[in-house]
Amino acid sequence: MANATGARPQKVTMACLAAGLASAIVLVSVVATLSDWGSTEVRKQIEEALASGPVDGALSIDQALTWLRIALMVAGALSAAAIVLAIWTAKRHRGARIGLTVLAALSSLAFVVAGTAGIVPGLLGVIVVVFLWGAEARAWFAGETATPSRRQPAPSGPPPAAPPPEPPVEASPTAPPILPPDAQGSADVPAPASRPYASAPGPVTAPAPSQPGPPPYQQQPSYGHQPPPYGQPGPYGQQPPAYWQPVALVRPRRLTTAVVIATVLSGLVALVFGANALLYLVSPSEYASLIAEQPMIRDSDVLSQAGMSSGEFARMMFWLSLALGLLAVVGAVSALAMLSRQPATRIVFTVVTGIAMVMSVLTAPLGLVWLAAEIGCVVLVWRRDVSAWFAARR
Repeated sequence: MANATGARPQKVTMACLAAGLASAIVLVSVVATLSDWGSTEVRKQIEEALASGPVDGALSIDQALTWLRIALMVAGALSAAAIVLAIWTAKRHRGARIGLTVLAALSSLAFVVAGTAGIVPGLLGVIVVVFLWGAEARAWFAGETATPSRRQPAPSGPPPAAPPPEPPVEASPTAPPILPPDAQGSADVPAPASRPYASAPGPVTAPAPSQPGPPPYQQQPSYGHQPPPYGQPGPYGQQPPAYWQPVALVRPRRLTTAVVIATVLSGLVALVFGANALLYLVSPSEYASLIAEQPMIRDSDVLSQAGMSSGEFARMMFWLSLALGLLAVVGAVSALAMLSRQPATRIVFTVVTGIAMVMSVLTAPLGLVWLAAEIGCVVLVWRRDVSAWFAARR
């Protein structure tokens, strides 16, 4: 019979570790590059790459910087998603294995196209795919354990002789039948005829009084008796067995921790971006001048590189702040809704948190703290005790 609780194969563990570590390295590299974006070193590297590459003259420096920034943001988002998928693949999630396989195949193609330096990372992605879809991995994800294909050697020598059949047990003609208690006094069963004392040889004597003894049929206690109420001792002060204990109705601490973290962080994000949107609605010109005077924007010359005026940039920041503020409100509401114990609320919270992870990667390096907290919250709400608590609601 297949064992559905077999240990995780070593190849699956190695594939998940390799995919997670490689994605973490890519994510750190992307964050480090984006944090130094707009510097002269990055611009010089782009100029050298364009001058030596096949696209010399096809793209300007500004266009190359724009496309490269978008590519790095996408790579960071996919790396964060790969880390989460690697964790859930190690937990035997079939959908996560499919998603991690797709990301590993795409990354292998991207690294191979990049040139000679991408051969080793591309090979690593191929190894991850092979390990995730090997025979042991397929059996483990299907709820089985891989059995060795070697046949057992046939036993040599003659087959063992069958044991002789046991003789049938005959009922004793003198043993009286055992009747249940309610049938012993029934009028339908005739009583055995007593032999008169006169027919026996010898003097007639009265029968000896019967000695007290155990009844001919003693009713056994029922095995379906009800347990004592929860919290009260059973007979003779014994506690009820473990299988009599009711289902735990106490909310898991991991769920409470995740709800508190998600609500607090979502409240902070909603407060910050809501204040930005409110300032723009009150005075768009003052908000535009305030944005343009920020040292990070003024020193990096982002507005001239993007070809936008301060008013247009302020309008874009308003819509971005409005979207992030609404996303934070939805995240807080979905986190608090999980306390109602509805299974659908946990799915909604996971989807909203996944969108927030992508936005946190795009707003790096400031969003790294939120990214770590979001990953931790998703891991906490899908723990085994939290899943059991949600399943008891059905």
